[in-house]
Amino acid sequence: MYNKSLGTLAAFALIAISAVHGLPANATPAAIPAVEQHAALQYSMGQAGRPSYLSRTVARYNNPESSIGEVQTGFFCGNTRSVVWNAKVSGVLMSPAVASKRFRTELENAHYPVTTVSDAIFTEQKPVDIQNALQVGVLVKEIGINMCIKDASRTEGEAYLKLFWQVFAPEQQKVIFETTTEGRFSSANVPTPSELVMGAFTAASRNFLAQSGFTAAVTAPYVPNPGIQPAPPAPGVPAAPGASGMPVPAGGVQPAAVANGAAPTVPAIPNLTVDGAAPNGDALTQKMTQLRSAIGTVYGETGSGSGFFIGTAGYMLSNKHVVGNTKFVRVRLATGRDLVGEVVRVDPLRDVALIKTEPPGVYPMAVRASDPGIGEDVYALGSPLGDEFNSTLTKGILSGYRTLNNLRFLQSDVAILPGNSGGALLDKSGQVIGITVAGLGAKGLAGMNFFIPIEDALSKLSVQVKAK
Repeated sequence: MYNKSLGTLAAFALIAISAVHGLPANATPAAIPAVEQHAALQYSMGQAGRPSYLSRTVARYNNPESSIGEVQTGFFCGNTRSVVWNAKVSGVLMSPAVASKRFRTELENAHYPVTTVSDAIFTEQKPVDIQNALQVGVLVKEIGINMCIKDASRTEGEAYLKLFWQVFAPEQQKVIFETTTEGRFSSANVPTPSELVMGAFTAASRNFLAQSGFTAAVTAPYVPNPGIQPAPPAPGVPAAPGASGMPVPAGGVQPAAVANGAAPTVPAIPNLTVDGAAPNGDALTQKMTQLRSAIGTVYGETGSGSGFFIGTAGYMLSNKHVVGNTKFVRVRLATGRDLVGEVVRVDPLRDVALIKTEPPGVYPMAVRASDPGIGEDVYALGSPLGDEFNSTLTKGILSGYRTLNNLRFLQSDVAILPGNSGGALLDKSGQVIGITVAGLGAKGLAGMNFFIPIEDALSKLSVQVKAK
């Protein structure tokens, strides 16, 4: 049932967002091209195949912001304004949750296998059988919309989308199909502006399902790769409260434990040299703006964590348990700008990940080459509890070096919370000495927090930072 108050709120939010950015009142309408609509290929009922679900919906925004069309208001469609494309407008027009439901509906209509969604009330509504499911990601490459919001329950107009799709097989850790499709939708009466864009999304989804490459991806055999599965906890290792011999991650997800003895053999990966920042002796307090701009909130498979840039070309470090098994993540900067991040390297046992975004235009963090001394002041910088508290700084001291399950950690009393995982641990000069990974969250163990030494992380990912 449509809620008029919600429609009114969405409509006026869109107008307010567009109005405050100073774009011309007499806006130019978007050019909405004609799009050929194809019928989805019908999947043979009873045919073996893998389920799939829309795992990620991301968008890119220009700086300065650009217009994607025009919005008018009132029964006679006056008061014309530009519609700008930014994160807030995207949230009003194209909700990832709604897009996921629309895509699932199109899969079901074409008889494709779909994931099972739990009926539990107090859990996040994610598929419960995602281990062997294909992850579909979509990037908004182009968008155009012209509309007239006549009243709280009636909007008319047209919308256009060009979407880039990728299908990711988690057991292979690679994209197995990708394509670009378009969608167009127009109507003289929809309840909210978002229905125009979601109509275009539905049309583009059908054009995606019309391609034989997706059918081939669904019917390809599923072959689990044991090389990317977490190692079991070591026999006889006492478990910390709520963990398997390891501290509880700051992101709330249990990291992989490492068995006693030699770690499993991992295929060698070529060295990657990243152009980074040169360390200097300036105090951390003198470059806080610079440091905070290098922190991002990383939206991974099961929630959000933190990450930080180490290279000018867009290379960012985070935790493996933050990104999960997905190939693409959304990275939100302190300014609110969203970037698409590709997970290019991971080491599950060391719980580190290397993400590549477009060049972010921020100064990366400098990496300290020497080990910090016990008793030194240290600072944790990240996004505890999500993006609302991005680039939060807390202070503590380095308490010691610890070895847990044959992995080396820095221990500190610096405060961390869920969401800090993947963030930076800095020295008094703002140089990175570690990556936030875990805290012993049991009662009486406050301040027992652990960090991956930065040199260990870079070594496991075969990354070298070249100071410039």
